[in-house]
Amino acid sequence: MRLRFGLRFWMAGIVVLAAAAVLVMFWQPWRSGEAALTAQDAEQAVLKQYPGKIEQSVLEDGQYKLRLRSESGLYQVAVDAGSGKVNSIERIEAAADTEQKTLLSREQVKADLQSRIDGEIAKLELVELEGKQAYQAVIVQQNGTSREMTLDPYTGETLVSRTISSPGREEGAKSRLLTEDEAAKLALAEIPGEVDDVELRGADGSTPYYLVEIDLADGREATVEVQAISGAIRTVTWDEDEPDSDD
Repeated sequence: MRLRFGLRFWMAGIVVLAAAAVLVMFWQPWRSGEAALTAQDAEQAVLKQYPGKIEQSVLEDGQYKLRLRSESGLYQVAVDAGSGKVNSIERIEAAADTEQKTLLSREQVKADLQSRIDGEIAKLELVELEGKQAYQAVIVQQNGTSREMTLDPYTGETLVSRTISSPGREEGAKSRLLTEDEAAKLALAEIPGEVDDVELRGADGSTPYYLVEIDLADGREATVEVQAISGAIRTVTWDEDEPDSDD
């Protein structure tokens, strides 16, 4: 009788010890100070290092696996669920606008623009706006109204279009800006040669003008300043001389 009772007591002790071992293995009280991160904590840890938007968050094998969408594409980010450390980051999808593009030439943009407007191109140049390149054009329409257009330098698509001047009832065509070709002809009448470049200046002000660069047969270069509304020749400078600027 005593033997059976002792055996049962011994077996019960083994069961208790086994249960305690299992509890300790999963509970691990010595790691109570290392609380696991929430999904929100893991997302914030990633966004502090990599700008973008979290699209998905999954906890798996002690790691949060996040999908991060940024301007350059879609990324898979693995974050340690205990420490918040980023273990790995891998791009799994490239953004469409990261593909290599070919910049259109001024001639290509000019030909395309001229084919779809009712008027003449007074100005067209490649500029930088808010850190990005774009073509900026000034169009003189048939009714005398001038419009400024911003064009995509890779597709020629119109991004912005706005009216910058309109003719008055009495002024009529007098307020119309000359086109590049008209300014070039006036400059050549003053200084015969070959036109190298035509640039509109001060389009937003009250005294816009063209700078027309002309190559002469003797190798010299002249810059003719043409008033963009009246067509008057304002100055002529040669080679390295700088044209007079507006006050």
